[in-house]
Amino acid sequence: MESRREARTPLKPLKTQVFVLLASRLVSPSVWNHTAAVLRAHGYEVLVSPSENTRPPGSAQEALDAYAESIPTGRSIVLVAHSNAGNFVPELIAAAPVACVVFVDAVIPVESGPQHLAPAAMITQLSPLVDGNGVLPPWHTWFSESEIAALFPDAAVQDSIQSRAPRVPLNFLKGTLQIKPGWINVPCGYVAFGAIYAQETARARAHGWPVIELNGRHLHMLVAPDVVARKIVELAQALSDREA
Repeated sequence: MESRREARTPLKPLKTQVFVLLASRLVSPSVWNHTAAVLRAHGYEVLVSPSENTRPPGSAQEALDAYAESIPTGRSIVLVAHSNAGNFVPELIAAAPVACVVFVDAVIPVESGPQHLAPAAMITQLSPLVDGNGVLPPWHTWFSESEIAALFPDAAVQDSIQSRAPRVPLNFLKGTLQIKPGWINVPCGYVAFGAIYAQETARARAHGWPVIELNGRHLHMLVAPDVVARKIVELAQALSDREA
């Protein structure tokens, strides 16, 4: 846990990089708003992707296009991917000048080949929930009320995030991206919020990436945005120092 003194310490500057915070397409991009505000207060340039008014994706390609459209191509980028957004990192690296990637409780894609947006077991579990148009209810209805409530700091934040949750077709989660080799050569790090992504955390260590583990929740950026912002910058700085 951070001390109060550490929390007040100004964050280290990075060159002229833009932090691009990628939200899973299953939740509202507003999950990143508080962390983005903290980073901006420390003088960083920050974008949240996709934009709040982006329509729910009907396919993996539509999701990728929405991310790509909101990412600047003329600036050096620190790409920060949460949860399902991690699937799209390789394609975004190929399309924009990404200096480094910070995976935050996120999927780590395969080094090359087909990347499935969701495991087969999840597809089977969710299939009975679709409506007559093949569309799923909002993600927070897929789990028990107690499980979902535990992800949020309070009921007000929970209501705000859930009220903006998109509804995606099951076909979106059935989608596959074809990953080209080479993305893994971009400097990467991992912030784990707990044990939910333990396998991904182990993969990050196996790749030799710097890893920070927090005793948090999958939406910990809503619970402790100051801490999450600081850890993202720490990893980005460490990755930058490795390349220097």
